[in-house]
Amino acid sequence: MAQLARKRTALGLYSLLLVLPTLVLGGLHWRQLRSEQSAELNAIPVQAEEAGRRLVRGIRQRLDYLLDAENARPFHVYQEHIYPKGLMGPNLNFVPSELKTDKPPDGVLGWFEWDFPDGVDANYELFGGAREGLEDWESEEMEFADTVEELIEHDWLDGFPKRITRYFNLELSEVALSFAVVNLTEETDFECLLNEEPVLRKFDDLFVEIFKYDFHVRFYLEDDGSPRLIATRLIMVEGEPTLRHMPNCYANLANGATFIQGFFIDPNWFFGELPMELAAQLFRGNETFHPAGSDRLAQTTEQVVERIFPVDALEFETYEPRDANYGALQISISTAEIRERHRRQTRGFLAVALMLLLSLATGMGLLLRSVRRDLDQARRTENFVAAVTHELRTPVSAIRLYGEMLRDGWAASEEKQSEYYVRIVGEAHRLETMVERVLEKSQISSVEVQPQPGDANTFIREFLDRDQKAAFDVRSELDVDLPPVMMTPEALRSILTNLIENARKYAPPGGDVGRDERILVRTGVEAGRPRLEVLDRGPGIPDDEKRSVFEAFYRRGDEATRRSRGTGLGLHLVMVQAQSIGGDVEILDRPHGGSIFRVYLRRAQA
Repeated sequence: MAQLARKRTALGLYSLLLVLPTLVLGGLHWRQLRSEQSAELNAIPVQAEEAGRRLVRGIRQRLDYLLDAENARPFHVYQEHIYPKGLMGPNLNFVPSELKTDKPPDGVLGWFEWDFPDGVDANYELFGGAREGLEDWESEEMEFADTVEELIEHDWLDGFPKRITRYFNLELSEVALSFAVVNLTEETDFECLLNEEPVLRKFDDLFVEIFKYDFHVRFYLEDDGSPRLIATRLIMVEGEPTLRHMPNCYANLANGATFIQGFFIDPNWFFGELPMELAAQLFRGNETFHPAGSDRLAQTTEQVVERIFPVDALEFETYEPRDANYGALQISISTAEIRERHRRQTRGFLAVALMLLLSLATGMGLLLRSVRRDLDQARRTENFVAAVTHELRTPVSAIRLYGEMLRDGWAASEEKQSEYYVRIVGEAHRLETMVERVLEKSQISSVEVQPQPGDANTFIREFLDRDQKAAFDVRSELDVDLPPVMMTPEALRSILTNLIENARKYAPPGGDVGRDERILVRTGVEAGRPRLEVLDRGPGIPDDEKRSVFEAFYRRGDEATRRSRGTGLGLHLVMVQAQSIGGDVEILDRPHGGSIFRVYLRRAQA
């Protein structure tokens, strides 16, 4: 029993060491999988924000490039005609300004300039560059003129401090006074310039400073909802007091000059074409761009939306708070593909976990079955050892007892001595039978049996005739049509001996009156298969033990309380012998009580 307890303990520890690491590793893997999935989903809003920042940076860079290019334009080109520096000579030769002859760059609709100190009555000029259709510019020029007039009025109403403080990044430069006078004189004074040209040459060696500020961008919506995106800069020219005593065409710079110069940025380009172009370059595969004017997207579990307001993001000056929300751009990232991949990963993990659990359950089942079988075998072995010990002790003790009685002269008469000799021989035969059965099991397992065709009925008759007890407790019903079968005398003898002895042991005669309780040995054919049966009137065998009784050393009950003798090898030898000649054995319930031990025999070939 101690050995069985150790095996059960070992089984429990083995099961714990097998199942516990599997559960721990599976739980850790599941936790890691869920953590990675959660981290990936949590990274989507961050990705959307980063995509928005990339787009804003791209727009800012393109806008800065445009502003830098325009800021590089000289102040004097904001005129219908200019006098280039390279043409300074004895004669004044004016040429058209580049703002009249060059095609506007992408994003620029036109240019303008007005005199800053003149207030709401300031004169302004518009420049549209070289366009393909003159009629298009004439219609746009009227709209731009109204816009410039509104801008002049708005700037004047802002007051001087705000008008000045909106401009930053001052750049200083010097130009010849004669160059500044010529280019800043109105064309109506051109005759004056020609007449006073000799005087003008006196100023070739004098210079004035030019104060130029970078462009400042502002955005607003007109009353009709039209967007206006305008960039302006402040230009100041240093005054020269000596010009006050000169002709009028020179005197206009005596007190210096202040101008507002600017250009119109194309809203369609800035809010539409530019973001679309940048999105195609900067966005990744799962990032979708929705241009300005698209329907507002809802934030759901299936998509993450990032909204960008370029006016607010680039810190443009606005007139109304609502202007900052114009032209909203949207970036959406769908989480459907990620969630579907997560579902596939989860299903895969669960499938693997299920397979692993099934494997563990199957392995544990097989292990438990094997261990249970080993435990049963160990228990049967212990029972066998106990039975063999008892079976050995009884005949040995009897032989010793009768021998000592004969030696000490207790049996004085010949009749008594003969009785003791018979008992000694019987006990020796009993001991020999037990030893032969143990040896028979070993021999059958190690030696290959070669069955031969034979007549089973003839062998059974001869066997029963030799059995001294068959006259009163065994009868036979042999089928005369039984065909030849594959057999060996040793196998059939062992089968008959063990089945009859088993019946005698558990179903002894002398029971109910009027019922034939003798052991019946019969043969027959069922579905073309020859069979040998031994029928008894014993207590029967439960269905759940009808296969177990054929296992080695198996005996019902406990050796400590069992009254019947035996080692648990009889029925096992019946099964082994039947299988050795190509047959099989089964147990059936006999009508009106008892059991039928049926042995199927292999039919001999014709």
